[in-house]
Amino acid sequence: MDKDLISANPGSGSGSATVTVSASANSGAARSTSITISGGGITRTVNISQEKGSMPFIVCGSNGYIDKIEV
Repeated sequence: MDKDLISANPGSGSGSATVTVSASANSGAARSTSITISGGGITRTVNISQEKGSMPFIVCGSNGYIDKIEV
């Protein structure tokens, strides 16, 4: 299952299982989402947030040199 910035595997099922959640790299603004897991009469929501990523810029100075900077 893919949702916003995360991917959960398996996306659904029954019985005992391990759910693996991963987030894609963030190159923009801070972002957040949540995932809800239910089973055995219990429901849990996990909030997930990811800080803003750095944005690389290529800058050509007046001396003609090219610099890569992170903002």
